[in-house]
Amino acid sequence: MAEKKRISVRIAGRFLTVVTDEDPASVRRIEHTLNERVEEMGKASPRMTTRDGKIDAVILCAFEALDRERTAESRIAEAERRAAEQEERFRRLLEEYNRITAGGAVRESGDDTRDRNAEEARYRETVKRIRERLTAIRDGGTI
Repeated sequence: MAEKKRISVRIAGRFLTVVTDEDPASVRRIEHTLNERVEEMGKASPRMTTRDGKIDAVILCAFEALDRERTAESRIAEAERRAAEQEERFRRLLEEYNRITAGGAVRESGDDTRDRNAEEARYRETVKRIRERLTAIRDGGTI
């Protein structure tokens, strides 16, 4: 675990001390970005140029950041859910494929040519369906 550092920053004209294990350069980038955003808000509203207005601007920036974080977390959760669904679909297809290929030895051991031909046609059709399903999964479709 990285050692905590105390870094002084100036946000909206106020000096603050940040205690963090982040790289000081990263903290400086955040400080710069936040001050730029506060300045943009000041240009949009004269009230945001006052001392209290700047504090309000910082609060709005925090609100926006938390909203973006919540949105990102929601998107991540949805992507993880979809990935789990695709993984389950792939697992089922793999099981079906393994059943088919395990049945190959039985298919080859049949004595009747017509039965073997019919079994071979079913086998090829099933393999074709599996390939189509795997392609759909790869391309983001559904089964």
